[in-house]
Amino acid sequence: MKSFPLYLLLAFALFAFSSCEDDDDGPGNATFGTFEVEFENVMGPQDNQSSFSLAAVGATEYPYVNGMGHNYNLTFLRYYISEVVLEGPNGERFEDPMSVTAIDAKGYYLIDAADASSRIFDLKDVPAGQYNKISFLLGVDSTGVLEGAAGGSLDPATSGMFWNWNSGYVALKVEGQSPASPGGASGNSIVSDNEAGIVFHLGGWKNIANTPFVYNNQRVELDFDTNARVAADLSPTAHLELDVKALFEGPEATVNFATDNVNIHRPTDGAAMAKNAAAAFRYDHIHQ
Repeated sequence: MKSFPLYLLLAFALFAFSSCEDDDDGPGNATFGTFEVEFENVMGPQDNQSSFSLAAVGATEYPYVNGMGHNYNLTFLRYYISEVVLEGPNGERFEDPMSVTAIDAKGYYLIDAADASSRIFDLKDVPAGQYNKISFLLGVDSTGVLEGAAGGSLDPATSGMFWNWNSGYVALKVEGQSPASPGGASGNSIVSDNEAGIVFHLGGWKNIANTPFVYNNQRVELDFDTNARVAADLSPTAHLELDVKALFEGPEATVNFATDNVNIHRPTDGAAMAKNAAAAFRYDHIHQ
């Protein structure tokens, strides 16, 4: 039987190994990475912002001033982020998977100003590529509400973000105190006998004509000033900000703590402020 020279056998083995490696990088074998999203709550416009912190209930120091010249502090701030989508300049697109069970909720993120760890979350299994845009829903859409019993971030017992009378989730809650307030407000941190209380609960996930029910969830789209590169060994972080001050003096309304309704619990009453909230989010920078 004819034998092959050793150098030919070695060459054939190297060729076969190289072919296998090439197959791993072919169609259907794309690599994936992780994309981190970080939210920071701040006060004021990007070129003149200050840090944000929660005050104790009953505190009489009021470090912030609204557009009406009313001093205030804030005792509570929570909001839901869901339906996160990344897009890139070359057609890249990633939609964060969402699911709801009685013990967990995936793709729904509850940002709590009192819990620093809640401000950061990972988008996993993002296809390798470049991304220059993020969008998300401020709130929880009806699909999440209609799933029935929900756990994790959607657990009504622990989130403090569910309207039982409306069978729906509140997109954003902000509460605090202002000496200009007529009082009588109540919420998660404020009770009605707090003479300075201000409470704004911005909910509403469905429109029903001639009722207080309106759709207040807001779609937010933010462009990056650079491409965030994702790969198996590249995990960028998008640093986003919520200008809390802009909740009260945004493009839709300037809130008057002395005369406006400072005890908002109905979707229609919070419609303008919900649009303020959508405009209050902004992109800051990318960590690559």
